[in-house]
Amino acid sequence: MKTIAIAAPGAMGAAVGGVLAQHGARVIAALSQRSVISQQRAQAAKIVDVDEKTLCEADIILSILPPESALSWAQHMAPLLQSAPKKPLYVDCNAISPETLKQVARVIEHTGTPFADAAIIGLPPGEHNPQGPRFWFSGPHAAQLATLSDWGLRVRVMDAENGAASALKMAYAGINKGITLLTSAMLINASRVGAADALREEMQESQQALLQRMAKATPDMLPKAWRWAAEMDEIASLNQGELATDRLYQALGEICRQLAEDRQHDQQFSTLLAAFFQPEADKAG
Repeated sequence: MKTIAIAAPGAMGAAVGGVLAQHGARVIAALSQRSVISQQRAQAAKIVDVDEKTLCEADIILSILPPESALSWAQHMAPLLQSAPKKPLYVDCNAISPETLKQVARVIEHTGTPFADAAIIGLPPGEHNPQGPRFWFSGPHAAQLATLSDWGLRVRVMDAENGAASALKMAYAGINKGITLLTSAMLINASRVGAADALREEMQESQQALLQRMAKATPDMLPKAWRWAAEMDEIASLNQGELATDRLYQALGEICRQLAEDRQHDQQFSTLLAAFFQPEADKAG
């Protein structure tokens, strides 16, 4: 039986762990320092609680964390990996730039532990996404991860070095989430000056597909804005200096923080966005 360690049973980590467990893998995580919600999520996914040293006995460690925690968790695990007699394959699955990935790889490879780069594209597996996200792997050890398809994951192996999967994730998120954030900002700006109705009418005629997309994407984005901020910061460092995208994504990261702050206080931005997608007929009714 293959043993797979999950760094943290967050929404994605627990859901992925659940799929792996359903398909016969032994899935482990260190839960003692996790919140009650995380522990309950892990229990529901059949993830086994172990100590951190035992994580190093797994065949594969999947680091699935908020992007700002990717490097610090690798540094935390490094002494344990250094002393582990049998090294697992450490796979960084986080939404980090190739530059940040290099730092993580240096920490892990210094312990003699093999390392692979990964990108997770898509929502966590579950009722609304039964197929689950796609896992893209790159690097010299990526081919070993093709067998994860036998444990229920949708796997793509790239013929590329470490950093390529992370670049893929940054580019895809920069397009997908960038469009959502930029459009949301313009909807707020138009609503602030009384142009919401006219903008909606114009978009219904000339940008109907985008309007429909945003009607679904905006409510989904708002509670995640705080988490998207760090991802925008990572995207800003992709090929930094070659194009002005660094400044663009730094600004989108700041928009994320403003939206997250707004949700904690007067919710003016959230209210404007909700009103934009609520037809006048519904308001009257």
